[in-house]
Order: sequence, then C-alpha cells, then structure tokens
Amino acid sequence: LLVTALSACGGRSSSSFARGRGGPTSIQIYVDNQNFSDMTLPALTNRGPQPLGRIGGSSQRTFTLDGGLDEIRIRIEVLAGDEYETNPVNAAPGDRLELTIERNPRNTFLTRRR
Repeated sequence: LLVTALSACGGRSSSSFARGRGGPTSIQIYVDNQNFSDMTLPALTNRGPQPLGRIGGSSQRTFTLDGGLDEIRIRIEVLAGDEYETNPVNAAPGDRLELTIERNPRNTFLTRRR
C-alpha cells in the first residue's frame, strides 16, 4: 500500500512534497551600504554562520538567505578594517530584512520590514 501511494505521488519524499506547497523558503535581506568601504557580510544564525556575500562601498544589494525560522544577526566585516555585529532579529521564510550600514558601521541596525 505504501509503495502504491509513493508511486502515485511520483516518488517524492515528504520533504520535497512539503516544499512543493508553494510557500516561501528564503529570507530577503536588502542592504544599503552608506559607508565608502567594501564589506563582507556573513549572517549569524542558529544554524551557524551563513555567507551572504560582499557589497561595495556606497551601494545597495539584496541577498537571499535560505532556511527556516531563525534568529539572525549580520556581521559587518570592513575590508582591511574592523568587524561589527547587528542586533538580533527573528525572521521566517518570506520575511524581508533591511540593513542600512551607516557611515559609522557601529551605528548599523537590522530591521524586519512589515
């Protein structure tokens, strides 16, 4: 009976079946770097560090972070400079976070857009 049910579903596993429901699977992180320096941005999550990528000075970029419900902080690694961490934000798939990196990165704040 189980084999018949699986073959009727195309042999999908339960995890791929759940993803096929059309729900969001990622978190969007919009970054506005108002600093003149290039930066590397890893996300610090409950699952450990997740690399987002690099952003140039005085530029904007959107990053995508795959995963589920998580507490997220962003580490700001200034090229040839200091490192800073944002405040933590709880986020779930489908959420959009905004990170404005101030000219003084110490004043940077991560928010969830509603």
